Amino acid sequence: MEKRDNHTKTAICGIINVTPDSFSDGGKFFAVEEALKQARKLIAEGATILDIGGESTRPGSSYSYVEIEEEIQRVVPVIQAIRQESDVLISVDTWKSQVAEVALKAGAHIVNDITGLMGDEKMAEVVAKAGAQVVIMFNPVMARPQHPSSLIFPHFGFGEPFTKEDLDEFEKLPVEELRTAFFDRALRRAEKAGISKDKIMLDLGIGFGLTKKENLILLRDLDKLHEMGYPIFLGVSRKRFVINILEENGFEVNPETEEGFRNRDTASSHVTSIAARQGVEVVRVHDVASHKMAVEIASAIRLADDAENLNLKQYK
Repeated sequence: MEKRDNHTKTAICGIINVTPDSFSDGGKFFAVEEALKQARKLIAEGATILDIGGESTRPGSSYSYVEIEEEIQRVVPVIQAIRQESDVLISVDTWKSQVAEVALKAGAHIVNDITGLMGDEKMAEVVAKAGAQVVIMFNPVMARPQHPSSLIFPHFGFGEPFTKEDLDEFEKLPVEELRTAFFDRALRRAEKAGISKDKIMLDLGIGFGLTKKENLILLRDLDKLHEMGYPIFLGVSRKRFVINILEENGFEVNPETEEGFRNRDTASSHVTSIAARQGVEVVRVHDVASHKMAVEIASAIRLADDAENLNLKQYK
């Protein structure tokens, strides 16, 4: 996705998890037909990008590594099915270069790499060769593997992408400097592989091994990330720190109840509104309808100079 200008609304990327154990939809869209049905729904509600993922990266002990061939079998049939009936942009959520390569050939346009090109040394080359777009995510779990907020997450990537000296340095940095240090290394890898700058989006990695305060600081300072000169791809939908804020303030958060499930999406959409007001280029969400409303209102305020000077009628 090319860098947006100040006159463009935030785009919405709808999530389709084709994993049996997805934390957000319980594997409901695991079958191709169900995934396709969900894709149609998300597009109708306003998604212009669909993010297809075949491996759960949620925190907790139930995580298990998905073999490359298994992940391909999960995501590629869904990409092919969507591509047969829609030209919607498709992102494949994977850190494995072999999965990305097959998915791009099947019709995906974007690789959403939660390891920021650092988990598989061949990923940058695959992206560059395909001329694809890439989301480079800041991954605090990889940068601070022994941090208390990282220990509940699975290990991401093949091998050890950072030296012991890197990790020792990272442990001492405040989150803003850690973000910059991670991106510096990832962007050097992208440049070396030949990925052009206009093909890159940056993701703050909200919810990945960060404390509540760190999540909030990174979101508060979105303008500082924009100063790096790349579009922002932001995923905050149903993240734990959002749920924690609700819970601390007496709101129902149990996803087994209708109110609790709805509250999670409503709260997440408020974060989207803040992001859209600051000109974030893409938001990655589960419930497109609620986030679409947030984007429209926030974008109308941000783009006030372009608004029609309309005398409003009285509403009943």
